[in-house]
Amino acid sequence: MRGIYSERKVGLVAIPRKQSAVPDALAEIWCRTLKVDSVDTDGDFFGLGGHSLQAIRVSMLAAREFGVDVPAAELIFDSRFSSMVERIQAALHQVETAELATTSTGTEV
Repeated sequence: MRGIYSERKVGLVAIPRKQSAVPDALAEIWCRTLKVDSVDTDGDFFGLGGHSLQAIRVSMLAAREFGVDVPAAELIFDSRFSSMVERIQAALHQVETAELATTSTGTEV
């Protein structure tokens, strides 16, 4: 899966080139953390054997991977894979919108 994920560098933060890359990259994080071969779109973190400490690990790895805040509490509250993908994509959209609102001189419009 890692080969599918392409990234571009923005400062010190790596962000996905497309929001569509989020499911594959996040699935890789879930698979490594939960030691499973695959994650279904409807997969449930706790149903796949996850626990609270692993939720914190997934949260930290996802935050590093996508460069956005990914609170573990949100994963614990709604532990569906598809929900986490949606939250990350929404956060990335906010980052992209903020970048578009910034002029080349670094001032916000």
